[in-house]
Amino acid sequence: MPKESMKKRSRHGLIPPKIIIFASCLMWTDVPEARLTCTTQNRKVKSTDVKLLDFCKHDKTTLKVNGKTNMLKTKIISLSLLLLSTCIATQAQKRKKTKGKAVKTEMTEEQERVEAMRERMLPSTAQVMFIDSVVTDKAGFISKIPLNSESGEIGTTGEAADTAASIPGGTYVNEFGNKRFYAKADTSGHYRLYTADKLGGKWMGERLIDEFGDEFEDINFPYMMADGVTLYFAAKGKEGLGGYDIYMTRYDRETGRFYEPENAGLPYNSTGNDYYCVIDEFDNIGWLVTDRRQPNGKVCIYTFVPAETRTAYDIEAVGESKVESLADIRSISDTWTDDAKLQAARARLKAMTARKSDAGRSQMAFVVNDRTVYTSAADFKSPTNRQRFTKLCNMKDNAAELAESLDDMRLEYAKSSSASKRQLGASILKAERQFETLEANIKKLEKEIRNTENMMGGK
Repeated sequence: MPKESMKKRSRHGLIPPKIIIFASCLMWTDVPEARLTCTTQNRKVKSTDVKLLDFCKHDKTTLKVNGKTNMLKTKIISLSLLLLSTCIATQAQKRKKTKGKAVKTEMTEEQERVEAMRERMLPSTAQVMFIDSVVTDKAGFISKIPLNSESGEIGTTGEAADTAASIPGGTYVNEFGNKRFYAKADTSGHYRLYTADKLGGKWMGERLIDEFGDEFEDINFPYMMADGVTLYFAAKGKEGLGGYDIYMTRYDRETGRFYEPENAGLPYNSTGNDYYCVIDEFDNIGWLVTDRRQPNGKVCIYTFVPAETRTAYDIEAVGESKVESLADIRSISDTWTDDAKLQAARARLKAMTARKSDAGRSQMAFVVNDRTVYTSAADFKSPTNRQRFTKLCNMKDNAAELAESLDDMRLEYAKSSSASKRQLGASILKAERQFETLEANIKKLEKEIRNTENMMGGK
């Protein structure tokens, strides 16, 4: 055979020597298109059949080339077929092994940073009980969160500046309706966080919360806790795990500015987009909205039980692989370590959902404990608490009136002369102190009523 033909390539490289030997043997027969038949026990098989070798290897088998018996050529061609079948099997195994091998890809610098950050966060993964989860459309997911009116109101601006994520700007208004936090796009199209006060029925005094500097590319979905100090929000940060992460900061009443935000860590954050963290302190229920492991246009709303203090998993006791699963929220049932706590939280959630969906629900809803919500003054076990509750309602009405009065004074202050501003300024400061004191007394009285009812077996 000419040397150049020996160098011919197949689909997977050079033609194996065994195939070349087989081709040479066929050429030696001087029958370019030989009609080969294998006869054994009156059975004929075409030469293209791979099973030809199985028939021809027996002693009683003869091979006919164009109808003539040729025992020598039979042996040679049989040997060639043996080599060919071995070669085919070997090549198939090699292709199978090559196909099965995972292609190792190098991580980018950003992927390495995220991986290193997640490894640092893993030992601090918070123990959180997730009691429910629901997948819903990204558009309008806020309507699926049955937040109590006592915790404020969440919503959106209706403007989707973040076109990449297809999400609008989030808003939060406190219980009294006089303080607002919201996300608004700047000239570059990125969301920034703002706050404003309601004066005379209008939102005024808009302030950009710029104390975070250039740490974040986008800031969205703010939520202020009932204490008026703790603020949660979602942001795309330079030190985040990817997409939006949940952050927490606190408000300094003396300076009127926020402290440096902290990443909420695992399991609240992931390499996906984690949009919202909302906590209802009255029913002790929280919601985490994320698109981790979700198809485009969908989010998962995880309902969880907030903990008073953050407690991390013990990796040595639980196991690193288990903690990784808990950090990713791969299975909410893995967090159900306390059945009584789980059932109580589910009962509270059911009651919250019913109250939210019932347009004609009672205006009264007093949370006693994880299992009990009073909807009537007759529900109180203590006659003294019935009187206290009436006092509590009056205090809340007074707080609402004082908040409205403050709005009017601030509006008047903006229009007044310098002399009038000095007098109004003093009145406003006095009213603000009264309002803060009233808020504190409301929370104190609620706690006293709740504790007394629990001692008397409220359930």
